[in-house]
Amino acid sequence: MQPPIIPADENMRLQALICTGLLDTAAEPRFDRLTSLVQQCLATDIVLISLVDKNRQWFKSRQGLQACETGRDISFCGHAILGRDIFEISDASLDPRFADNPLVISAPFIRFYAGVPLHYNSQCIGTLCIIDPKPRQLTEAERQILRNFADVIEQEIADRFQEQSHQQLAASELMYRSVSEGTRIGTWQWNVQTGETVFNERWAEIVGYSLAELAPVDINTWLGLAHPDDLPGSGRLLEQHFAGQLAFYDCKCRMKHKNGHWVWVHDRGRVVSWTEDNKPLMMYGTHADITEQKHAELELKASRDQFQTLVANIPGITYRCKADKDWTMLYMSGSIDPLSGYPASDFIYNEVRSYASVIHPDDSERLDLAVGQAIKDNQSWLLQYRIIHKCGAIRWVEERGRAEYNEQGEVNFLDGFILDITEEKTLKQQLLKLTSQLPGVVYQYQQWPDGRACFPYASNNLQKIYGALPEQVKDDATFIFSKIHPDDLAGLANSIELSAANLSLWQHQYRVCLDNKKPTWVSGRATPERMPDGSTLWHGYIEDITTSKQHYLELERLNKEYKLSQQRLEMASETALIGFWQASLVTGELWWSPVIYQIFGFDENTTPSVALFKSTLHPDDKDLVTASEQRALETGLHDVVHRIIRPDGAIRWVHELARLLPVDENPDQILVGSVQDVTERMQLQQMKDAFVSTVSHELRTPLTAIKGALALLNSGKLDQVPEKLKKLMQVAGSNSDRLAQLINDLLDVDLLLAKCRLISSHCL
Repeated sequence: MQPPIIPADENMRLQALICTGLLDTAAEPRFDRLTSLVQQCLATDIVLISLVDKNRQWFKSRQGLQACETGRDISFCGHAILGRDIFEISDASLDPRFADNPLVISAPFIRFYAGVPLHYNSQCIGTLCIIDPKPRQLTEAERQILRNFADVIEQEIADRFQEQSHQQLAASELMYRSVSEGTRIGTWQWNVQTGETVFNERWAEIVGYSLAELAPVDINTWLGLAHPDDLPGSGRLLEQHFAGQLAFYDCKCRMKHKNGHWVWVHDRGRVVSWTEDNKPLMMYGTHADITEQKHAELELKASRDQFQTLVANIPGITYRCKADKDWTMLYMSGSIDPLSGYPASDFIYNEVRSYASVIHPDDSERLDLAVGQAIKDNQSWLLQYRIIHKCGAIRWVEERGRAEYNEQGEVNFLDGFILDITEEKTLKQQLLKLTSQLPGVVYQYQQWPDGRACFPYASNNLQKIYGALPEQVKDDATFIFSKIHPDDLAGLANSIELSAANLSLWQHQYRVCLDNKKPTWVSGRATPERMPDGSTLWHGYIEDITTSKQHYLELERLNKEYKLSQQRLEMASETALIGFWQASLVTGELWWSPVIYQIFGFDENTTPSVALFKSTLHPDDKDLVTASEQRALETGLHDVVHRIIRPDGAIRWVHELARLLPVDENPDQILVGSVQDVTERMQLQQMKDAFVSTVSHELRTPLTAIKGALALLNSGKLDQVPEKLKKLMQVAGSNSDRLAQLINDLLDVDLLLAKCRLISSHCL
C-alpha cells in the first residue's frame, strides 16, 4: 500500500479548510441533495464530499456509507487532492498503490474510485468522490457531469461562508442600532420640516469623505449622493413610515463614493417627534455599509442561477417526487418541457397534471411493479418505457432512480434521472433493418479472462452461418464454438487471444460445420475494445466466403503446379544452358533470365539493355544479327546463330530464337525468345565439316583413281593377268566400289541433315 504524500503547501491548505467552518458540522441538505443527485446521475453505490484533515478524511456528506471518517494514510482522497484533474482508479485490486489497502480488501471493498478535487481560496481542501465495489471506467460525458457537480459544491461552500457572513453582518447591524455614537455605524439626525441634518464622521467615511469636505450639510447632501434610481423607492418608504404604515423607515440603497463607485448602505430611521399639527419633526437613523453583504447576496443569487443552469443543461431530467401512485413531483428540471411538451411547473405537486398521466398506459403497471420492488429491496432501478408527448408522439425514455429513506426505514421521497432515448431506439431499429439486408453477420463478441464468452449482439443472419438464433448465444458462446471445424479451432482461439492481448484488429478465416452439410468457409473481421470489468468486446462482421475460398484454393493449386513447371523449366534451362529474354526494339529495354548472365559472363547485378547486348556482338556478326532483327519485323521470326565476346575476352557461339507479335498488337516491338550457348555444337560442327572435307577430298579423290585402275585391269584390255591375281583384283575392285558407295552415303547424310535444319528453321 502507498500512503498519500503530504503537499508542499499543507499548512496553507489546512488553514483554508479551517476557514470554511465545515469540519465536524452537522449534515446539511444543501450538500446531501447534491450527493444524492450524483448518485442517481452516475448510478454509483457511494458518493462522498470528503474533507482531508491533517490525519483523517472527514465526510461532510455521504451516500451509501455509514462511516463518517477514515484515516488519511489509507485514503484515496489523499491522493486525489495532489492534482487538479479527476483522479480515477478503474480497478483498485489491480493497482499496486491500493491492492492491499484495508478499504479494498475489506468493507467497503473498493474497486472503482473517481475523485474531483474541491478548492477554497485556491487551496484543495478535499474531494467529491464516487465509489463502487465493481471495476468501472467513466465515459467522457460522466466525467463532465462529475466535474460540473464538483463546481456546484465548491460554489455551495463559498455561498455557505457568505451566508454565515451575512448572518454575522445582520447581528452586527442589530448591535450597532443599540450602541452610542462613536461606533462604526453612521448616524444621522434630520429635521423633516426644515431640512437641517446632522451626520457623524462615520456616515461621511462610508462614502469616502470627511464631514469637513461635505460641509455645509443638510438633507440635500444625502439626496446629492444617493443613486437616482433608488430615490423613488426611498421616498415611498418614508411616506409609508410618516403615515404610520411602517414602524421604521428601512431602505437599502446606493450612494456615490468619492472615488466614483457606488456603495450599498442600509438606511434605517424613525420619527421621534411630531409637530403640533401631527407632522413629522425630528427623525433619527443610521447608515450601515452593506456593500460586501449585497455583493454576497448577488453572488449567492448568481450561484443559484448557475446551479439551475447546470441542472437545465444536463442531458436529461432530474427529479424528486413522493412515493405515491401519481409520482407527485417535488422538483423536476426544465428538460421535461421538450420531452413531454408540458412545462415542469405543470407536474410540481400535480399542479396541472401528474407525471403518471403522461406514461404510456401499456407501461404503467410494469413500471409501478419494478419501482415498488426496488424500493422494497432498497435497490436502485433502471427502466425503459414510453411517455406520450403533448402532440401525441411516443417518446422512449430511460430512467435511473433510487428511494431516499429516513432513520426508521420509511421512504421520504424518490430521486431520479430520466433520459430521452428515442433517437437511440430509432437508430437501433434502423440498424436491425440494415443488418438484415447484409449477407453476413454484424455482431459483438465478448470474452472474459476466465474464458467465459458470449455474443451480446448478433444480427439474424447468425442462424444462416452458425445455425443458432442470436438469443441462444447472448449469454454463452459455447454453441458457436461447437460448430467450428476441429482442424481450425486451435487457430481461431489463438487469433482471438492475440487480438485481446494487443487490442489489435482480429481477422481470420475458418470452416463451420453444420449438421449434414458440407463445411462452409467464413471470414471474420472485428475491432476489440477493453471493458471496465477486464473483458474484451469485439465489434465485427462475419461472412460466408465458401465460393471465393474454393476459387482461391483452386488458384493456389494451379499456382503450385505453375511454380513446379517453372522450376522444371529453370532446371532444364540451366542444364541445357538455355536462357530466356524479352526485348523492346523501340525503347531498348531488355530482360534476361539468370542463365543468360551465365552465358554472357555478366554479374547478375548488371542491368541488361539492348545497348549492352549489342556491345557483346562479334564485329563480324553484327550485320548478321541486325539483318535477322529486320527480317523479324516482316516475318515475326528472329533466328540467328552468332558469336559474342564475353568480358573476359572469350568468344562463344549462341543461338537466338525469338518471335515478334504483329506491330498493330505490339507497338513497342517486343521480342520474346531464348538464347542457347551452342559453342560446343559449333565446334563439333566444325570438326564434322573438317572430317567431311577430308573424306571428300582426301579419300574419295584417291579412291576414284584406284577404282578406275582396278576397273581397267579387270576389263582385260591390258595384258592377261594370272588367274589368281585376277580374282584378287576382282575382290579389290568390289571392295573399292563398296568403299566409294560408303563415302557417297556419308556425304549424302550430311547434306540431308543440312536440308532438315533449313526446313526446320523455315517452319519456325
